[in-house]
Parts: sequence; structure tokens; C-alpha cells
Amino acid sequence: MKLLIAALALFSLPVFAKLTHESELAIIAAGGNTDLQTINTATKNKYEFEGRSTLLFGGHYTYGENTGALSARNWDTNGKYEFALTDRFSAVTGETIEGNRFQDVKARYNTDLGGKYFFMKEDNQDFFMELTYRYTAEDRYKAENVYQQKARTYAEWNKKQSATLQWKFWLEYLPNFTAGSDWMLTGEGSMTAILSSMFSLKVAYKGLYDNLPAAPGLKNYDYITVTSLVAKF
Repeated sequence: MKLLIAALALFSLPVFAKLTHESELAIIAAGGNTDLQTINTATKNKYEFEGRSTLLFGGHYTYGENTGALSARNWDTNGKYEFALTDRFSAVTGETIEGNRFQDVKARYNTDLGGKYFFMKEDNQDFFMELTYRYTAEDRYKAENVYQQKARTYAEWNKKQSATLQWKFWLEYLPNFTAGSDWMLTGEGSMTAILSSMFSLKVAYKGLYDNLPAAPGLKNYDYITVTSLVAKF
């Protein structure tokens, strides 16, 4: 939480050299015999300071109703600081707060500390991995709250197929040192078609496998497929 407050304070200072912002929005509404409303929003911000420092901040919110009943609600807000030690290796620290009503997670606080390494860094594609120690404090709706020590292994590959088509794939594995059976695996693949200098159309599939869900009766696997309009500058 302190990292997020510090990040917001830094945003007001005119010391950054470059800002990149990306927001996406997907809305589904149906009436008549089908009564359905779903909203998915996300934002990513990247500040590259003069020198070796980079600050990233963002989040997402998903809300859905089916025939007047709540059918989906999950969110996250995150902040990360990177300091480049070499051309390919950076030290990273970050804080993520997330919640999912239908996974019995009221608020999950994740604190990370570790490193990031680029195996490939080219104009049309890059591939990197992050390895961090993670401390998690999880506030649950029904089940008992948990406090756990984990590791976070994250890999991401980006490919610019052409001037108008891009691909992105990422995979995150969270082994649990406190409770070995409570591990998680998340991955996403997406394709982005560039419509103009500012707008793009994105299609993505994201899946999450939780080997030990927060409450009895919950399924191990969740997934979401989203087609959204992306604004980037």
C-alpha cells in the first residue's frame, strides 16, 4: 500500500522523461429474452525516468450481471518499480492488491521483491522473465484469512508480426512455501490489431488454475475471453 501511495505522489512531479499510457474497454449488453450486462476495463501506465528507473502502475475491473443477479466482480490495482542494473537485468519491487467475489477473495495483498532479465530484446520482439519473493496477506469473505510466503515466476513474450498486428503471451507460476498444495498458474494469450495511431482492437484469452481454492466447492479453473477497444498514447 505504501508503494502505491508513493507512486501516486510521484505522478505529480515533472521529473519523468517518457510516459506511456494504455486503456482498454469492453462492454456487453443484451435485453429481451436475455438480460445480460458485462463491463471489463483495464489501464496500464509506464513512466521511464531519466537514468535507470521505471515506474509502472495500473489495474483492471470486471463487473457482470445476468438477469439482475451479480455474476462477475473482480479487480486489481498494482504498482511496480524497476531499476536497471545492466542493459538486460533490473531489480524490481512491487505491490498488487486484488479481489474476486466469486473466488471468496475480498482483498489479497501481494508484496514482491526480486529481479527481471531480458533473454531477447529486439525491435520487433522481446522475451523476459521475472523471479521474485512474494508475501501474501489474503482477506476472505467466508474462509479464514491467510498469510503466506511464495515465489513468483513470470515469463512474457511480445511479437510485432507487422505494422498492424501484434502478439503477446505470458505465464505466471506461484509456488507456495507456506502451504505447498496452494499453488497457482495463470496465463494469457492476446492478439492486437492496430486500427490507427491511437486505437487498436484486442482479443485475449486468460486462464487461471488455483490448486487449492479459497473456499470449499469452488472450481479450480477460471477463464475469460475478452474483445476490447484499446487506446494507447
